[in-house]
Order: sequence, then C-alpha cells, then structure tokens
Amino acid sequence: MLAAGVPPNGFTFTFLLRACALLGFPRPCRCVHGQIVRWGFGSEVFVQNTLLDVYYRCGGPGRVAAARQVFDEMVDRDVVSWNSIIGVYMSSGDYTGAMELFEAMPERNVVSWNTLVAGFARVGDMVTAQTVFDRMPSRNAISWNLMISGYASSGDVEAARSMFDRMDQKKDVVSWTAMVSAYAKIGDLDTAKELFDHMPLKNLVSWNAMITGYNHNSRYGEALRTFQLMMLEGRFRPDEATLVSVVSACAQLGSVEYCNWISSFIRKSNVHLTIALGNALIDMFAKCGDVGRAQSIFYEMKTRCIITWTTMISGFAFNGLCREALLVYNNMCREGVELDDMVFIAALAACVHGGLLQEGWSIFNEMVEQYNIQPRMEHYGCVVDLLGRAGNLQEAVLFIESMPLEPSVVIWATLLSSCVAHGNAEFIDYVSKKITELEPFNSSYQVLVSNSSALEGRWDGVIGARTIMRNWGIEKVPGSSSIQVGSEVHEFLAKDTMHERRKEIYETVDGLMALMRHTEEAPWPRHCSTL
Repeated sequence: MLAAGVPPNGFTFTFLLRACALLGFPRPCRCVHGQIVRWGFGSEVFVQNTLLDVYYRCGGPGRVAAARQVFDEMVDRDVVSWNSIIGVYMSSGDYTGAMELFEAMPERNVVSWNTLVAGFARVGDMVTAQTVFDRMPSRNAISWNLMISGYASSGDVEAARSMFDRMDQKKDVVSWTAMVSAYAKIGDLDTAKELFDHMPLKNLVSWNAMITGYNHNSRYGEALRTFQLMMLEGRFRPDEATLVSVVSACAQLGSVEYCNWISSFIRKSNVHLTIALGNALIDMFAKCGDVGRAQSIFYEMKTRCIITWTTMISGFAFNGLCREALLVYNNMCREGVELDDMVFIAALAACVHGGLLQEGWSIFNEMVEQYNIQPRMEHYGCVVDLLGRAGNLQEAVLFIESMPLEPSVVIWATLLSSCVAHGNAEFIDYVSKKITELEPFNSSYQVLVSNSSALEGRWDGVIGARTIMRNWGIEKVPGSSSIQVGSEVHEFLAKDTMHERRKEIYETVDGLMALMRHTEEAPWPRHCSTL
C-alpha cells in the first residue's frame, strides 16, 4: 500500500494491530506503534484504544504495565478507554486496581458495570459480583445472564433461578440455556427438561446443553433421542460440540447400530474431521468392538494430539490387541510426541490385559527415568496387577510397601484378586486385613473379602465380613450391565428378578455353566428360587 503511494488512515492501523494480536508477538505491535506515531495518529482515541488492548494481548510478562502506559499517555480518553483498562486489570487478577479505576471513571455505561460483574463472576466471587450488580443504575440482558451463569458455575442454582425469575421480559435464549445447563450440571434433569421444553426460542447451544446434560448424567439414550428430535425439527445443523456429545453417547451405550447410524450421518454430511471429533469416533468404534474402523479414523486424521494416541492405545487394549497397542505406543515415541501420564496408564493397562510383564516394567521405568513423570496411583496399580497376574505375589507386596504414596484400597483389592486366582491362602489373609483396615464400611470391598475367604474355606473370615456389614447396616449395591438386542437395549442387575425373560436367560446361563463344568447338572432352580 505504501509502495503504491496510498497513505494509511486510523482504520488501517487498527486492522494492523488486530493482526498483531492474532500473532501474539510484542515486536510487531511495537513496530506498528512507531508507524502510528510517525503518521500522526498517536492522538486518535479509537487507535489508542486498540493499541491499549493489543499491548495487553501480546505484551508478554509486562503487558499490564504496557497497557497502563498507553492509557496514561492518552491525551483524550472516552468510556471505551476506561472500560478497556478496567478489563485489563480484571483479566490479570488485579481486582483492587480495577475497582479503583472504576470508581475514578468520569462516566460509565452498562459495559463498564458488566465488565466488573463478569470478572468477579468468572473467579466465583459472587458476593462482590452481586454488590456491583445491585449498584447498577440500569441493566441489560447481558448483566442478568452474567449473574445467572456466575451463580450456576459456583453451584448455587437456587440463586441463579432467583435471578432468572426476576428477569421478566429481559429473558433471552442465553438466559434459558444457562438455566438448562445449571440444572443439568447438578443432575436435576427433570427441571432442565421442563425449562428446555418451555423455551420460547431455542438455538443450537440450547440443544447442545440438553444433550450434554444427559451425557454427563449417564442418560445416553435420552441424549440420542434429543439429538434425533433436533434433526427432525430441521432448524439447526449440528456442530462439533453436538457430534462429539452424540458420538460419546453411542460409545457409552456400546450399540453397533447407533455407531453405524452416527458414523453414516457424519460421512454423508461431509463433516470436517476435527481432533475432538476424531478422538470421539476412535473411542466409539473401539468400545463397540470395531477396532479396524477406529484405526482407519486414526490414520485419516491429519492432526493428532496426545489424546488421539492414548485413545487408540486404549482401544486396542480394550479389544485384547495388546501387542498392537504397544506398537502404537512405540510409534508415538518415535514420532517425538510429548507424552503425559495418561498415555502411560493406557500403555501399562495394555500390558496388564496381555500379561506382558517385561514390557510393562520397561514402560514404567521409561516413564520415571526417561520422561521424568511422577507415577500416580493408577501407574502403581497397573504394575501391581501385572505382578499379581504373573503370580509374583511376594514381589507385588514388596512393591506396594516400597511405594512413596500411601497405597489405596484399590491397590490391595487388585492384589487380592490375584491372590485368589493363584490360591495363595497366606497372602489372601494378609491382603484381606489390609483392605478391612482401610475400608471397613465399603460394601463392595467387604463382599470381596467375604468371597475370597469363602473360596479358601476360611469361614471365620466370611462370618467376620458379613457381621461388620450387618452391624453397620451396609448393603451391597447390585451391579448392572446392558446389551443391545435388535433395536432395544436391555439392562440387567446382578441376580435380576425383574426382566420379563429372566427364566430363559437363567436357563441359558446355567446350561452354559453346566457345559463348562462337564456335568449334566443344571442349577437353575437354585438361582431362580426367588423368582
């Protein structure tokens, strides 16, 4: 432009400064600042306002001081100038400085007040946010929505609802969506759904909030039904957030039919495969047993993050392809990917599933010595599981006792399962005592100790565990599982007496048990005496 002899104006420099902000480097910003002074735009308020904002965005460690210097040197300031510098102080955590500037403002607008409310709400200081809000001479929908979102984020849904009810005609789609998300966050999905159904106007974020709420509360079927309703309504095209939530719901249900359905939808819609969506699809296919398609997605992704690699490793391990999981791990190391503690949990878990003791030890030592990652309880648990499954019970106990962390009850429970599998009565007794000391009132662990004692014929241990449970009123929460048959997902509890086809199911299970025991005896009446 300069070479063509076209002189810049103030807007030219604001656009250049925005470009500097996107780059995030302070040097280009200073160069543009020099040009602003050279061309005589140093006193233009709107140019100086932009300069103030950009110095903060790409000014490095001294960015607050740089922004303040621009502010102090301004010949003229307007309300935007004051709002900008207050926003800088709020963003940097200097709330006292922000309040001092606010009180010194010659004039304020609703944005000035909202800047303070937003800053205090963001850090959870709702007492101060409420004080500022109450002082406001006038409020707009943004003011109310900031308070609703702030209370919701801090877990005070009642206060958020009180704000929402006071809004009257100022409620907008943001207000309604914030309340839907607030109730979904605390698990009150009935109220969330009631509000959602009464919304006068919905947008894509509203639908996403409802779908995500169902997902986070493990109501995956309802998440998928909500997505289907959105598609039937036909007003909104799903975005990345929508599809990631829906794919995650399909993964949790483990339904091949749902997986094929959403995969077909994504393919036909020509949706761009982002990192988040690719990771979700890999996880979904792996959990549904189609590790081949999971691997295809993995190789199709042009950009991968550490979560992508971790998900692929876990997917192979989940499906029993433990050598393939370690091959992915080795490829990741060769490509120079920066590893984190989670990928080592996935790799160690693959070794556990495959019984790869030496490989597991090698990976654990690499993590500590080569990558300087401090082991967490999950890493130690994997090593204990590896040693236990290999029958190295003494070594497992010594490893636990040498841990720098206090071993959790999960570590001991993991070892107890191995002790039972290898029939080592001495270690069963020792480990059972450790579990009872750590979690005397946990029903699951008491049942585990009781069952382990029963398998070894130690009836005193069985009686002791059951006495503790009875005296303390501890009840075992029944386990459950689900399976898809046709288009219907069936859920079963342990010793289920409610399923309409329970008789046929128990007959089939007991018939298979009889075959495994090489006997004609079918113990179905014993299982079904309570039916």
